Amino acid sequence: MRERLARIGDDLKRVRATERVLAEQVAYLAEVAADAETRKLVAQTPLADREWREARTDLDRHAGLLDEARQQAQALIDKRDGLLERLFELEAARPGRDHT
Repeated sequence: MRERLARIGDDLKRVRATERVLAEQVAYLAEVAADAETRKLVAQTPLADREWREARTDLDRHAGLLDEARQQAQALIDKRDGLLERLFELEAARPGRDHT
């Protein structure tokens, strides 16, 4: 069980690192999309409109990946908490343990 906890901890570190990178990318892409939208409104050309749509698509895709990473992290946390609870229950149920 301790090995599973260690693996979950490693997986959680990896997912959190991915989450941080994606959060930075989403922030950057939000700025890019906002700039493209401004250019679209000012220029009112098909090219500016296409650039805005592409920027918005990139932003939406990365935002979805960020949401997935956050969901993965939460699932790992829930799994870890369940294992820890089970481990504490097993430790408390061992014979000869002081239950105070």
